[in-house]
Amino acid sequence: MVEKKLRSIVLIGLGLVALAVAIFLTMFNDDEVVDTPQKQMQEQTTPATPPSKNDKKVVNVRPSFDVVRINPDGNAVIAGRATPKASVEVLTEDTVLGKISADNRGEWVYLPSSPLEPGERQLSLRATNPDGTVMTSKDVVVLVVPHQDGEALALSMSADGRGAAKALQTPGAEKLVLSIDAVNYDEKGQLSLSGSAPEGAAVFLYLDNDFLGNATADDRGSWNLTPTKIVAPGVYELRADQVDENKKVINRVTIPFSRAEKMSNVPADRQIIVQPGNSLWRIARRVYGTGFDYAVIYRANADQISDPDMIYPGQVFEIPKEK
Repeated sequence: MVEKKLRSIVLIGLGLVALAVAIFLTMFNDDEVVDTPQKQMQEQTTPATPPSKNDKKVVNVRPSFDVVRINPDGNAVIAGRATPKASVEVLTEDTVLGKISADNRGEWVYLPSSPLEPGERQLSLRATNPDGTVMTSKDVVVLVVPHQDGEALALSMSADGRGAAKALQTPGAEKLVLSIDAVNYDEKGQLSLSGSAPEGAAVFLYLDNDFLGNATADDRGSWNLTPTKIVAPGVYELRADQVDENKKVINRVTIPFSRAEKMSNVPADRQIIVQPGNSLWRIARRVYGTGFDYAVIYRANADQISDPDMIYPGQVFEIPKEK
């Protein structure tokens, strides 16, 4: 009897031990990552993350010249290519002429703020790429800026002088003609502008960098524009830009411009608006038949002429009847 009870107790104890081991193994396995068929299917159907567009590698390229053009007055347009977003320096010998940034396509345009001095010089390029590397142009440009009434010359050639030279601008290139020939305005200050440009050329006009409007040269090479903007009396800079089909500036001319106060005490037929290219000498020669009488106009308008050799398009002068 006692023996049967002991056997039952032993069997119960063994059962409890087996149960405890089973519970322990179950808890241990719950901490493991089980690779079920359902999970495998999810992993197989999950799309891969596409590569970011920003991962595209930018290839650095040497800076180069595409366009170098000089007007007779020394205003320049210099354009080319480089690594996108690179900082490009235009050099003349070892001096930095100007600095510009390339756009997202690697294109850049440099427009000097003032006319280049007459003479011969050599241009080159130095670019600092976004990754910090520095590259120089393979070619240089030999540039001849003319003296008054001269003709410009721009030749591209290898820096070592080998190989053929490429003409970027040659004397007598009529396609470079761009001018502001006439500036007028009414008593309210509404402008009327006209000038010359190659046939079919698009010309954009600005007053102190404020856009006035655009015009297209006709088959005679003439353009005209009557902007809606009313101009207050004052001295400004008037600019004409010739642009290509991509609206890139390929030629530029700037002139000072003065919108004068109304001269109510002077008859309209005794007033003259100074035009581009005018001088007191030329005005006197046209009005009086001789340029030596420029002093007559100077004395009548001395309050607005600080220097007889410096008058501005747009100024209104009184023209005395008698010398």
